[in-house]
Amino acid sequence: MQKKNDKLDDAQTAAIVATSTILLFSAVYWTIQIQGVREMLALAYG
Repeated sequence: MQKKNDKLDDAQTAAIVATSTILLFSAVYWTIQIQGVREMLALAYG
């Protein structure tokens, strides 16, 4: 029974790491996109 729980914990850990990585990269991507839009608006409207 312990071996099965260890595998489940490994799968859960992998899922948490993957999800965290995706969320982190998404946050960085959208931050960069928002900065780009703000710069373009500043150029357009002075």
